[in-house]
Amino acid sequence: MAGLIAGYQPSNLVQRIEIKIKPVDMLAWLSFQQDDVKIYGANQSDTVSIAGIGEAMCISGQSAKDLKVVFKKLRSFLSPQHPYMQWYGGFCFDDRHLDADWKEFGAYRFVLPRFELAAQDDKMIFCCNLIGKENIPAILKQLKTIKFKNISSLNVDWTIIRRSDDPGPSAWQKNVIKILSSTSVKKVVLARKTSFDFKAAPEPWTMLRQLKKVTPNSYHFAFQFKDSVFLGASPERLYRRYQRVIESEALAGTMPKSKDPKTLRGSSKNQYEHALVVDAIDKSFKEFCIAHKHDKSPGILTLANGHHLITKFQGKLKDSVSDEDILQSLHPTPALGGTPKKGALNMIRKLEGFSRGWYGAPLGYVGLDWAEFVVGIRSGLVQGKKLSVFAGAGIVQGSEPQAEWDEVENKISNFIKIIR
Repeated sequence: MAGLIAGYQPSNLVQRIEIKIKPVDMLAWLSFQQDDVKIYGANQSDTVSIAGIGEAMCISGQSAKDLKVVFKKLRSFLSPQHPYMQWYGGFCFDDRHLDADWKEFGAYRFVLPRFELAAQDDKMIFCCNLIGKENIPAILKQLKTIKFKNISSLNVDWTIIRRSDDPGPSAWQKNVIKILSSTSVKKVVLARKTSFDFKAAPEPWTMLRQLKKVTPNSYHFAFQFKDSVFLGASPERLYRRYQRVIESEALAGTMPKSKDPKTLRGSSKNQYEHALVVDAIDKSFKEFCIAHKHDKSPGILTLANGHHLITKFQGKLKDSVSDEDILQSLHPTPALGGTPKKGALNMIRKLEGFSRGWYGAPLGYVGLDWAEFVVGIRSGLVQGKKLSVFAGAGIVQGSEPQAEWDEVENKISNFIKIIR
């Protein structure tokens, strides 16, 4: 590898070196690197995954109002010469409502890792991304610091000192009642931040490893920027585009796994909540697709801690439609924001006493002629000795404060399982 980099001549702005290697444990690899930028992502079946350290380049900002500019910058560095190169990152839920906890993440941040592992099935490559006239001796020095160790050598202390909920039960009940008494919204997704203070700083990559064990069939992700790590196990894809084909899904309506999934199908409250999301996505697809289709009736998606109603969409995009158009239209769906969108967002800003940051926001990758974003739910933010876990519930007519509180508690249970 050192010889390959040493022989590099910067003839183009972007260069990418790829070599085949024997598969390694990505989370172990990430655990022992010294870089303050690390990323990880894996698909639902865990057959495709990536891990990156360092930044060959970063595109970020504190306002995401002009998505066209963001995607133009990302696309300008992609070319057929490097078909496997992708940007990894995401956007915040609402750039009008950010706080200091999310300073390093910003309204958006996309990274081209300096070094990257990419795996599909049992094949893996190690990559180095180079931009312009790089300082090759410095990169070689960084390359020598990369470590490969066994994750089992880590000692993990999950001792919890305290737990706090924002909002607490009383404030939650008042917020739900305020939403139900409003005539300007049909649905508002109300979120809660549950924080755990530990005796010792939790190791986020071990946490993600444990989370993967209890959340199969989910998109697993983690983004570390300096001392903050946002990680999670999302069951929900916002959209996937490959050339002019687009896929999306409505995921709304939830019941605990202990209950019969048929109960979910028969729940008028959950069916109504789900229908609002289906209608919103269908409206978007009509705007930017030549043709599209979706499931005639919702299916049941059963995950580790619950049953969910799901409706899948597929369409063929108009030639003029780009990723910025799709993202602008779809995010946030009523599954994460509410409906009408503007009224729901205003109510979220007013009632929630914390910034969602990247929780509930689009996270993913952008490639040469493809992109995929998942919704950053079932997620948590690790900062120092604190873990803040985020989850929400859709408040519609028929919602009961205690039942919605219990739904959120059920959604964060996967994190609680692994830290107890």
